Amino acid sequence: MINSDKMEKLPEGVCRSMKTQLEQRLTELRTEYESGQKILKDIELKLAELEDRKKNLNETLLRISGAIDLLEEVLEVKEDQGLKARAGAGAGKENVEVPNVIRQPLEKAMKILEDAGLRAGEVIEQKGVFPIGVMVGEILRQEPQPGTESPAGSPVKLIVAAKGKFLPPDKYSTCGSFSDRS
Repeated sequence: MINSDKMEKLPEGVCRSMKTQLEQRLTELRTEYESGQKILKDIELKLAELEDRKKNLNETLLRISGAIDLLEEVLEVKEDQGLKARAGAGAGKENVEVPNVIRQPLEKAMKILEDAGLRAGEVIEQKGVFPIGVMVGEILRQEPQPGTESPAGSPVKLIVAAKGKFLPPDKYSTCGSFSDRS
């Protein structure tokens, strides 16, 4: 550190030169700081944009997943009905046709089964992301499938939509399921 006694002994041009250099350095640092602030703001804007894109992609993938689940259910019902038609309608009096209770509230589904001569069997809650329009408490799947024949009084296994969390798609492939499967 230069004490004031030595400063007085230095030529006047040296002190002015040092002051000029310090002012120049201060100007350079301020310019660098402002540039860094602009870059930081740009990065923050880009991150916000990427987060929005990620959110939109997650929502799109969830809708696609729901549509896939719904179409799989529809195709399973159609295949089962095709098998029933090929088998013929020669069932005995003690067999009844299993009604479709998918997308019905649990209580209503149980009443429909009872009216058809069957009963609700095992009820399993499935947590996860469901097709658009499916509400918590509604039937997602049933076994045996609708339209098939079952002995009167036999149980029908019901899979019910329950509240739950889902894992974001970045932990799994984008083709993976977003819901827990029972």
